[in-house]
Amino acid sequence: MFIGSAPGVGKTYTMLRAANDLRARGLDVVIGLMDHHGRPETEMQVGSLEIIAPLTLHVKGRTFEEVNLQAICARNPDIVVIDELAHTNAPGSQFPKRYMDVEYLLDHGISVLSAVNVQHIEGIHEEAEVVTGISVKELIPAAFLRKAREVEVIDVTPETLRQRLLDGSIYPRDKVNHALQNFFQKSNLSGLRELALRVVAEDVEERLQNAYGRNKIPGPVGAKETIMVCVNYLVRAQPLISRGYRMAKRLKADLYVLCVSDVAEDLISEKERERIRRLNHLAMEYDAEWILEPRNDRKVGEVIMSVAERMNVTQIVFGQTSKNRRWRLGVDASPVRHLMRSMRYVDLRIMGWDSEVSTPHDHAHGDEPGSGSHPLRDASAWAKDGRRGKLTIYIGAAPGVGKTYKMLQDARDWRKKGVDVVVGLIETHGREETIAQFTGLEVLPKREVAIGIPLYDELDVEGILRRKPQVVLIDELAHTNAPGSMHEKRYQDILLLLERGIDVVTAVNVQHLESLHDKVEHITGVRVRERVPDWFMKVASEVKLIDVTPETLQQRLLDGKIYSQDKIERALSHFFQIANLSALREIALLEVADDVDQRMEKVREDEAPKPRERILVCVNHRPHSEKLIRRGWRIADRLNAELWVLVVIVDEKLSEQEEHDLLRIRKLSEQFDAQFITRPVANHSVGCTIVDVSKELQAKQLVTGQPILARGPLQFLRKTPIDYVLENGDFVDLHIVGIARDS
Repeated sequence: MFIGSAPGVGKTYTMLRAANDLRARGLDVVIGLMDHHGRPETEMQVGSLEIIAPLTLHVKGRTFEEVNLQAICARNPDIVVIDELAHTNAPGSQFPKRYMDVEYLLDHGISVLSAVNVQHIEGIHEEAEVVTGISVKELIPAAFLRKAREVEVIDVTPETLRQRLLDGSIYPRDKVNHALQNFFQKSNLSGLRELALRVVAEDVEERLQNAYGRNKIPGPVGAKETIMVCVNYLVRAQPLISRGYRMAKRLKADLYVLCVSDVAEDLISEKERERIRRLNHLAMEYDAEWILEPRNDRKVGEVIMSVAERMNVTQIVFGQTSKNRRWRLGVDASPVRHLMRSMRYVDLRIMGWDSEVSTPHDHAHGDEPGSGSHPLRDASAWAKDGRRGKLTIYIGAAPGVGKTYKMLQDARDWRKKGVDVVVGLIETHGREETIAQFTGLEVLPKREVAIGIPLYDELDVEGILRRKPQVVLIDELAHTNAPGSMHEKRYQDILLLLERGIDVVTAVNVQHLESLHDKVEHITGVRVRERVPDWFMKVASEVKLIDVTPETLQQRLLDGKIYSQDKIERALSHFFQIANLSALREIALLEVADDVDQRMEKVREDEAPKPRERILVCVNHRPHSEKLIRRGWRIADRLNAELWVLVVIVDEKLSEQEEHDLLRIRKLSEQFDAQFITRPVANHSVGCTIVDVSKELQAKQLVTGQPILARGPLQFLRKTPIDYVLENGDFVDLHIVGIARDS
């Protein structure tokens, strides 16, 4: 099933191309029913595919063409192409809806390729109606989506879709203006695009959880957040659930509310039952799924962790223990303490009860904030500068999805329309289909760099500047240039070209984004060396996802279309496992969906600006600090908050290695546009220093790593900086990032 966000995205075109690929592999493929809507490029894709004559029905003087089920069954092909899945059949048809025709063919052993726009999926249609204000009448059941062996999204940006409309590629000229002012408004197309991406991401998530290889990846996978709020006392439940709800809404996350009872549900007293009923009602008010879990002689923290693992929770939300109860709780009795010791692959968000801070909103002293070499303070404003070139990024989940192919295909279309487009540097990896797309395109010479014996082909930036085309294609965005090049990284070359007014089209796989480094390593076991800072994605005017299912990608690998024969077996048993590809695909879908959402949010905020809150990440100069900064940036980015990074200096003099590590942490902070500050330890207490800086900054959230807690009979005497923050930082939320560890 191919899913799109609007007419004209290319569902039928892509479906026919897939049909031709299947036919080339020796399968018997026919067209059961298809409407090319007078689009020549779609009609060309029919090629030599056999077309089964439709069933013609005459109703009240009108003629209708429907799927000829009997003719298709008599022909008995391997695969049949059937378009317009949500269509309502004419009176006299065997079934009232076309999706029922498809079910009939599936029951008769015939595979089907079909397509639908996201607003026609039952349940999703209500959200689509809110986005567009237009009623949707023709629907397919949501359950029908789950019957599909493969579901693929055809992602097209609103800008591209509106241009296709203006070019007459979607509707006749006399309908264009009306469409632009109604359904094809940019806000409508953006909202529907986000819906399509998230619907397919949810489908991928569901399939991933049931995949054979899922159990090889510990903890939650993918990019989807799942939040669980832990409640007990009625008076504090409402603000906790409300906070969890706001987090879930902003992060597009699932929300659970957990209450731990001392006894099994059938043994609960009437008074206790009333309290639980009211807590349950609160959860329902915030559209949260309610979970009541008995202790069964377990510690409360142990129960919480068990439920979190069962529900694939990524963030646990907890309230700070009230001051008058802290002295009564033994160390092991404290649920927070237990969670800090035992949590793996999950974060703990401890909500501060006192949010009022009277300290003036001022910078903390130390290193001058923002004094680093970050090239873009406001990437979106930089991108809107009319003097600069426009950046378009094609993003995929893995090698072989077709980013370069699509980039070249689009370039040929632009060339036909008179656009001066050239190839700056494209890596074909010996793929014949990609090489064929070069036809008719001007290819600029590469710059050869000799390092010892081997020669390296690099982008000739100066040659492009001399040629000065309207558009240049540059592949492999995350590439590190050879020593002696103008810049260290290819994205820096691209920035220069954009500065000089040249439009750039480039491509990257999602695993190369800096903030996803730890998640990708967790899923695949691969440390990705070449990475791109996340802010660079915001420079792009358009980010386009090239979506391919894991099954299709594995088939391409087996067909020798991705790697040479000697590398296929290793790829299948490592990076190209179905579970890995599914998880990376879900990440890619949600990254682009979040990008769409943030661009829409930016438009709304420009109309009604809000003050930005501050998030403070507390790190030292050890390797785990990099993970904390990446996690802190992703939180700040989703909340449109300022990011600050604090290093508390404990030793008067740092060793050479510590100085080197500190510089590395500072550079990473600046890459994420964070304000980097250092502070000497105050009163011999790191925790005290953190609280002081938090007050000065009026930080709303502290991000820190999971502490390594002492064990043994005297453990309650050995306090960590986090203990101090919990006791003295009621004014701030504490976000503890879990460490993936085995002990």
